[in-house]
Amino acid sequence: MSADSASSGLAQDPSRRRLLGGVASALAASALPGTAFAAISASRYSTSAVVTGTEAWVSAEGDGEDGYFASWIVDGERRAELHSASSGFRGHGLAQHPQRLDQAVMFARRPGTQALVLNLLDGSVEQVIECTTGHHMHGHGCFSPDGQHLLTTESDYRTGTGKLMVRNTVNWQLEAEYLTHGIGPHDVHVMPDGQSLVVANGGLLTHPDSGRKVLNLDTMDPSLVYLSLANGTLISQHRLPESKASIRHLALADDGTVAIATQLQRPAMHSHALVPLAAIHKPGQPLVTLQGPETLILKFNDYMGSAALHNGERIAAFSSPRGDLVAFWHLDTHQLVGYHAFFDVCGLTVSRDQQYFVLSNSRGDVRMIDVRSLKEDRAMRRSFAGRHWDNHMFTFTLPDQSV
Repeated sequence: MSADSASSGLAQDPSRRRLLGGVASALAASALPGTAFAAISASRYSTSAVVTGTEAWVSAEGDGEDGYFASWIVDGERRAELHSASSGFRGHGLAQHPQRLDQAVMFARRPGTQALVLNLLDGSVEQVIECTTGHHMHGHGCFSPDGQHLLTTESDYRTGTGKLMVRNTVNWQLEAEYLTHGIGPHDVHVMPDGQSLVVANGGLLTHPDSGRKVLNLDTMDPSLVYLSLANGTLISQHRLPESKASIRHLALADDGTVAIATQLQRPAMHSHALVPLAAIHKPGQPLVTLQGPETLILKFNDYMGSAALHNGERIAAFSSPRGDLVAFWHLDTHQLVGYHAFFDVCGLTVSRDQQYFVLSNSRGDVRMIDVRSLKEDRAMRRSFAGRHWDNHMFTFTLPDQSV
């Protein structure tokens, strides 16, 4: 059984035994070499004009040997033109200005202290944002709906306090800071009401002097927090049953449903229990963990790297680079509905036409999964030689003007 043939209707098989067997067989089959990717050559710095008014898939990219970049694929469903801007640091998440569509910000982590303001039309760097003394970033941020403020997840590493730092978008100066009521805030989004924020408190204490080493495994306390956008007031706070499941990445539906991707700190656990790594939260309801066959959950290797969702189909996608796998759950029934095996996959977004989940990996490959059948469109495979897509990919719309 191939991964594609298994993906449509996994959750409908009434026999758990047959389902487990099908998952195991499909994962084994999809580990075999696939067809050759379509090769698309592109220089680091493209000088050809960008066709605007089209979508761009944007991601942090690069490695320690070749350097680090913010890179974006323009018109990926057809010409797949590639553009880059050098960052000087390893980026993580990105956010697009809601009013100035040519402007985006890439945030550092691991942990880093900078964010890059770039122009998506000409590839220029407009500003490098620096953390204040004693702070480091966690790789994510968002704009206020009016575009007047940028909020970044940061920590005061002297005290371990998690914060949202609020900067204006005129000169990028700090104007306020909000407590996230937790340690290690990671992802952040503005809720559909435009008046509140949702924050993923990872619960992990780190310090620039010790890199990514977690310093508080015994006392980590992850949580999902809602804050007022206007003043940072705490609205509510929610926790998963497993305290060692670090809440990392979020995706939002139009109705306020939040898809949650976690990363389990297995060394901190006192058992080998199987722990679900994905969850859903709906306003006014408890957190719900997403269940699946044991074979599949084990395959994730305690790590989910990104989340994305499709509003129309009500499908949430979660990627696991350690498991070489993307899995799909229904937002309302909480049923597993499909999966796709893909080496070191982490980047996840939805195409602007809402027809595909777009997947990326560290080899520079891009795949497209039909949102209805959850099968790959193999004709749409893309490969960018020498590129190393990082953890996240985002769908942005370029403005209607040319370089």
